[in-house]
Amino acid sequence: MKTMKTISMLVATMFVVAACGSSEKPSTGFSDEPAWVSNPIKGCGVGSSKDRGIRDLTRKAAIASARDDLARQLKVTVQGMIKQYKAMGETEGKEFAEEQTTQVSRNMVNTTMVGSVVKRTGMVQRNYYAMVCLDPEIFADAFDKMNEMGAKMRAALKKRAKAEFQDLDKQLEKMDN
Repeated sequence: MKTMKTISMLVATMFVVAACGSSEKPSTGFSDEPAWVSNPIKGCGVGSSKDRGIRDLTRKAAIASARDDLARQLKVTVQGMIKQYKAMGETEGKEFAEEQTTQVSRNMVNTTMVGSVVKRTGMVQRNYYAMVCLDPEIFADAFDKMNEMGAKMRAALKKRAKAEFQDLDKQLEKMDN
């Protein structure tokens, strides 16, 4: 429980600092995108999607991308591997040397966000942009409601969470094989 309170205090502090002033800076990205896409305010994520004729789907894709961006700011698991192979020797009187380096990495996110709210959207040419931010009041309210849960409800949530993590472990294992 102390962990939840600590997390909520950290997030609340982040929002207080972010709210103390955030002026939009000029865009450093693509020339036709809104400035807030390249310079989102703290506590927000941005996303975009190209409109291919179904505006509602385009909007939802941009918002989902923005939520993914926000979730990656909160917690991301990075896995990486670098393989190096080096050999040298001599064969039939001739020296040889060979070297190969490969690198692979992946970033995974699995975060439940309570209180993510669409703050800005914009359509430029055929690209739809969205900015999603965590609303500190909704977020704090979620923790208050968690404190009101009974022991039976907490046990059920823990059981479901354990099952979900076991499923995630299986999925990660499949990806590794």
